Amino acid sequence: MPTFLTIWRRSLCAVTGAIAGGIVGMIVGLFQAAMPVVLTMPEILRIALILGGFAWLVILLIIGVWLHYGVAQVALPSLVTTFITAFLTIYLANKLQVALLAVWLGLLVGTLVGLLLCRLCGMPRYTTGRIQV
Repeated sequence: MPTFLTIWRRSLCAVTGAIAGGIVGMIVGLFQAAMPVVLTMPEILRIALILGGFAWLVILLIIGVWLHYGVAQVALPSLVTTFITAFLTIYLANKLQVALLAVWLGLLVGTLVGLLLCRLCGMPRYTTGRIQV
């Protein structure tokens, strides 16, 4: 079974999902640790939109600007990946009430969402020096 690092080296979508899941999981975990409360579905959606938007801006900065992939090329695919990851991470963290493991939950959810969406849309996988489909 491939490790996270192996998956992240081969799929930019998985990296995008992992970054978003890590950010959202960290923030949700901190709030759950400080004030454990069960959220309703409308609250989960609102929080997912806010944290997903923040994570999307961070992804545009990291992958689009700093790693020179280009903001225009990264914007739409990362938007979809980020908001699905944010919603699922918050939903699962709310159901499981695992404040201390929310970052790991976000990394796992983001990686899986990124891999699934990458395979569904047919994005090429970037590896060392060549494109594999």
